[in-house]
Formats: sequence, structure tokens, C-alpha cells
Amino acid sequence: MKKIVTTLASTCCLAVAAGACSTSGGQTTATSGEQVLTLAAAGQGPAQAAVEAFEKANPGVTVKTTFTEDDASYQQQLRTQLSSGTAPDVFRMWPGGGNTMAVRDLGADGMLMDLSGEGWASGLSADLKAVTSDPAGKVVAVPVTIGAIGAVWNDQALARTGLSKPTTWPEVLAFCKDAKAKGVVAFALGLKSAWVTQLVPYALTASLVYGPNPQFTQQQKDGQASFARSEWKQAMEKYLQLRESGCFNDSPNGVGYDEQMQLLGQGKALGAVHVLSAVQSALNSAPQGTTFSMTPFPATGSAEETYLPVSVGIVYGVNAKAKNPALAKKFMQFLASPEGQALYATESGSSPALSSPSFQPDALQQPVLEAVKNGKSTLYPDQGWPGPKVQQEHLTSVQELFNGTIDVPTLLGRMDKAFGGAK
Repeated sequence: MKKIVTTLASTCCLAVAAGACSTSGGQTTATSGEQVLTLAAAGQGPAQAAVEAFEKANPGVTVKTTFTEDDASYQQQLRTQLSSGTAPDVFRMWPGGGNTMAVRDLGADGMLMDLSGEGWASGLSADLKAVTSDPAGKVVAVPVTIGAIGAVWNDQALARTGLSKPTTWPEVLAFCKDAKAKGVVAFALGLKSAWVTQLVPYALTASLVYGPNPQFTQQQKDGQASFARSEWKQAMEKYLQLRESGCFNDSPNGVGYDEQMQLLGQGKALGAVHVLSAVQSALNSAPQGTTFSMTPFPATGSAEETYLPVSVGIVYGVNAKAKNPALAKKFMQFLASPEGQALYATESGSSPALSSPSFQPDALQQPVLEAVKNGKSTLYPDQGWPGPKVQQEHLTSVQELFNGTIDVPTLLGRMDKAFGGAK
């Protein structure tokens, strides 16, 4: 799913970078006695906060950082650096599989350091190990946050309309009609940023596919199920129904993530089906005092049938060819600590992946913890897919679907072909 390659700080961004890139995190040159760690991440805020806390706790350590705001650019650039031997010591990745910067894909290519011997790794649950281990079963990533995809609401904008948050699919369609009558957008959508295209389908398939049948992906791998012959078809048809019902802003394919979050933050849209960490971007354009909340996005006529997509969101790994492996492992230990978990989760608008007693959930995070506790959560679909081509096909095909150049059967047929080719 949510649910985002850089050069080292001393060399600046690659010319091919599509997103904004910045460097920070200490002096550009180390002074005598300093230890230097290099780090790259997609998105600056939470990572920068973690870096500053790590430096404060470790006098004499300098972390040189590079941040790229565009996920696609980050993935492309860092992959290039890993192949050429110029990648940083530590970098953000994606859990499980699904894209070229995901744990299993990098692990299969031998690009990640084995972290199985670290103290925090021995305490990982089976579910966490499944998305932080390479194909050989070695833990190669530390899980940092748990994210979710739901209906994120601008509380003040919603209150001004007097409308209630929908809890069933019929209520969603009625809500869109009522919002339009009041001159506001029900749900902001920014499909120009390709990664956003997957969020609504992931929210819908949680209740239509993966909640009722947690074994669906394994059945696909066994040749017993497919996208085209499943409730994925209903989910994609409902995606189009949302558009036809006026639920989204005009021309979603011409609106990017930043503009989508501006619509939400400014209250021109009441909500957005999104990863919860997106609230940090919405706050940038929101009036002072604006608050946000989240509810699971319904796909059926019964609120009891609604599942929430919940998965490990952010993970970090160590370059197999790290120039400072000992310091890199120390940073991993910090990220796995209760303090590091609480800090990163709070700064990113997420929940911690590991135990962190000091973390206090807010109106965004509490529904996530409740869904997990009540057995009403599912993993993001792509974390179980056999390779990145399935997600890539999904992202581009949704854009074509909204352009009207393909239909739902064609989209799902492409995804099935990509899935079969990656098994």
C-alpha cells in the first residue's frame, strides 16, 4: 500500500530526483573524534527527530542525512546507489514485499545486513518477522511504526456541515451527495501521485476480500484464486461508483498528493481515504487549532463487517556494505527502544510497532489499536504479493481506469498476469 534514493549528504541529490531533497543532521565534515553515520529516508520530519535524539544520546556522533519527499524517486535513487556501492549506512525501507525497496526484494538481492543476532530481533512476533525478514528467514529490518488506511477527517470542517461520519457503504454514498449539496468535497483524491491510487482499493478490499478470507493471497499463490474472480472486482467497481457519485474532487488524475492534503487541511474536503501519517502534511495548510480523526472506511451494508487495513508502515535496514556497521546497528537499537518507538510514532502520526509504554494514542491511532485488539484488521495486500510488478501494475492501471482508457476486467487481468509472472 499508504502507504513514499538518495545520495549521501556530501554529494547532494541525483539529477533524476523528481521530489524535493534536503540534507541535514550535523556538520558536513567530521571533526576529530567524531563518528559518522549516513542515513537516507523518504520524508524528513520523523527521521530528523530520531536523528537528533540519537545524536543527543551519543555525543561525538554525527548523522549525515538525505531526505527525498517523493516515494518513487526515493526508491529509484536508492536502488541505484545500492547497486553502485554508494548507498548510505542506514535507510528506510518498506515491509514485506511489493516494491523494489521492500525488505524481501532487497534481502533477496543480498543488499541488507543480517540483524538476527540483535537483542530486539529475538523478541519480534511471528507477524513482525514475516515482514522484516529476507527470503532465507534472516531478520534484516527493524519495524518502527504501524500504519493504517482509513477515512481521515478534518474535524472542524465536518462539524461545520453537520454531517455524520458514515459507517456503512450506503451511508458513504449518501454522505457524498450531502457534502456536494453543501459545496464541499467529501473525500480528497490525488491520483497524480501514483502511490495514492492504491489506498481506496486497499481500504475496500480489507472488508470485501482479506477480512473474510485471510488466506486469499496464499490461495492466489496456489493457483486457487485470482483478482479477476474475486471481490476485488466489486472493490474496483465501488471505486468507480465513488467517483460517479461525486465523492471526489474534480480530475483526480490531475491532482497530486500535496494538493490533496491541502484540500483536506483547508477544509475544502471533509475527508480523505489515506494513510494516517498523511495528516502531518494536511496540518501544513490547516488553520491553527484544526484536528483530525479517523474511522475505518466501510465497504458493505453492515458496520460489523468493516475491517481496517493495518500493517507495519516504516522499517529501517542496514546496508550490507555499510561503512560504519557498528554505529548503524546502534542506531537500529535506538529505533527499537521504547523511547525511539514512541518518538518516531508520535512524529509520524502512527503507532509504534514494538512495545512503548510511554506512547499515548490520539483520535487517529486509537481506532487502529482497537481494530487490532478486536480482530478487525488486515495486512496491506501488497505485503504478501510475490514481487513489485503487481503493485506497479495496480498503480498505473488505476490511473488509466480513471482516465477511461481501460475497464475493471482489464485492470484485474493485468494484475493477475503480473502476480502469476512473479510467483
